Amino acid sequence: MKPNRRGQIVKYQGLEENFNQLYVILDFIDNGIRSKARLHDLKTGQVSMGFAKDLEVDEGQTFELDYYLEHGDHDLF
Repeated sequence: MKPNRRGQIVKYQGLEENFNQLYVILDFIDNGIRSKARLHDLKTGQVSMGFAKDLEVDEGQTFELDYYLEHGDHDLF
């Protein structure tokens, strides 16, 4: 599944990145074939940009995050 919105957890297939590393999409810029996403590295905390075509959504992790934010006992918002 390709990314299409803020808050999805993705894996980034870049030249130097580890494909098992997880990122969360902070912003998604939909520009057709040149769509980009601003990514937050969940391991190091660094923020970077990546092309959407190089990202793959981790559907299980994204579902768990969405569920937690909607139903979990937290004070994030």
